[in-house]
Amino acid sequence: MSGICGAWDRANPARIPESLARFTKGLSLSELENVRQRNEGPAGIGASARFATQQVYESSRILIACDADLQNEDELRASVQDAELVPADAKVAALLAGLYERFGYDFVSRLRGAFSLILWDHKRRTFMAAVDGFGIKRLAYYYDEALLLVGSRVDALARCCEIDTRINPRAIANLLQFSADLAPHTVFSKIHRLGPGERLVAVEGRLEVKNYWDMRYEPATDRHEKDLCRELESAVERAVAVECRGESDSELGAYLSGGTDSSTVVGMMSRVQRGPVKAFSIGFREQHFNELGYAEIAAKKFGAKHFEYLVDAADCLAALPDMIRCFDEPFGNSSAIPTYFCASLAAQNGIKVLLAGDGGDELFGGNERYSADKVFDVYGTVPRFLRKGFIEPLADWFPMRGGIAGKGRNYVKRANIPRLQRFFSYHFLSAHSPREVFSGEFLESLGGYSVLDVPARHYNEAPARDHLNKLLYLDLKITLADNDLPKVNCMSELAGIQTRFPFLDRSVTELSGRIPAELKVKGFKKRYLFKRAFRDLLPIEVLEKKKHGFGIPVATWLKSDARMRELTRDALLSSRSLERGYFQREFIEGLFRKHESEDSSYYGDTLWTLLALELWHCRLADLAVGRAA
Repeated sequence: MSGICGAWDRANPARIPESLARFTKGLSLSELENVRQRNEGPAGIGASARFATQQVYESSRILIACDADLQNEDELRASVQDAELVPADAKVAALLAGLYERFGYDFVSRLRGAFSLILWDHKRRTFMAAVDGFGIKRLAYYYDEALLLVGSRVDALARCCEIDTRINPRAIANLLQFSADLAPHTVFSKIHRLGPGERLVAVEGRLEVKNYWDMRYEPATDRHEKDLCRELESAVERAVAVECRGESDSELGAYLSGGTDSSTVVGMMSRVQRGPVKAFSIGFREQHFNELGYAEIAAKKFGAKHFEYLVDAADCLAALPDMIRCFDEPFGNSSAIPTYFCASLAAQNGIKVLLAGDGGDELFGGNERYSADKVFDVYGTVPRFLRKGFIEPLADWFPMRGGIAGKGRNYVKRANIPRLQRFFSYHFLSAHSPREVFSGEFLESLGGYSVLDVPARHYNEAPARDHLNKLLYLDLKITLADNDLPKVNCMSELAGIQTRFPFLDRSVTELSGRIPAELKVKGFKKRYLFKRAFRDLLPIEVLEKKKHGFGIPVATWLKSDARMRELTRDALLSSRSLERGYFQREFIEGLFRKHESEDSSYYGDTLWTLLALELWHCRLADLAVGRAA
């Protein structure tokens, strides 16, 4: 994983060069990276650059480091060339410096695309950092009265100076619940992460973090479905064309899972490219997880050159050490495995840039739980006197499990859970009491923190009135920004690939905010308007398939593969793991028993998450960072 960094040391400016050297070294995970740094007085910036998007620039006033893959570069250059601030052939970092000189801090709101940037204005003694509106590029930061550190990787930041690196108990709880930590938290208590669309500005003795852009939901009630369909199709086609910019067809490809989003991207690429699209898919020998058939249908429909690879447990074991190292925090989403092998397959075939369909579900209502949530809302339409006076007393007589009666009782019970709690009720710490999971000391360290605190904040602060749009908003912040985007970006980069996300083009996302919620999930039909807009493009089999996701049979492998089973048991039941004090031994042993006795992947997936946590500790935290007393 490459990236950028910056530091402002007000207490000891002389150590800035050494701190930056350690910082940039921590960013670099490959000998292919070009490490550069600049400093002026008490501050400096640096980059460990693997891709052309990662740059540093120095002027008489400004130091800037950026990782910027901008969509509107020509427009931005025109806005500053008239003022003769930036030469026509200047690199992007110089362009950003010119934009800052002309427009001040607000220049970031003019940027379109994926970016992170760090800027030091030594004349104004101001330090600034920002990330794009969806958090495609990420930054973390540490701040105290004497020191400010900002960088792409949390672990690199923790290594570069003598700062407090105690483990954050909230991050452990979030990992178990969501497979990843949630911004603004990180795995270290004193290090925080910028959220999507956030800008950090520091002046002497003061730091401010605030949003400069956010998703908005202002449904256009006067627009006909057909008009919205045409507008959506045009917006997605333009976005795909923009993301194909600057790349030859031979070095450009697409992830193809066989789902609606990736198939739409491949279909639109077939319209804008001269030659056949190169599409890359991963399958498994375990047929329940294998969607190659749908990917093959889509590839055939669009005349794509289709590349496939079957991943097995041996592949998983071989890749696991590099994967753990690539993520800068513990990360438990097992679909990182197929993502990595898909990107590797692309790299082996000469691809430099892959387009991905991430974001479509969260923008247009494609997740199964959106329609499931509406099923439970139906119960609220029943008159209260019937619910409380007849249905619920009758349901209390039903057995807890089994048969139609048991399902009816469970439906009534779940329908009475508050909406937000119900939305996450199948997540692990919503379904299991923390007292059964964590040690007493760890529970005390949480200080009453609930894993629903951050989702509730996103839900309550969502710039939307409709319940569905509030759910979409919090999923943009959590499912996408905290989970799926870092997964795809980290695994792509591990393979030497850059990834672009057409659905996160500003014109597409802002249009999605104008689509009424009832046209996103109509009745119980997910992504209703989206599928109508692309029904002439997509194969009928893809349109009608049930959503499966880009999963991996890791729970099956934990049973069937002796080496994976042994690795997991040895890691999670080791004295070193148990002495961390997070989990009760009885809880870990119970997970193994339940996983062996039940057909569900539920407990196996949880074991994988805990394995990722322990391997992260062994590879990074214990060896490279350590804990403060």
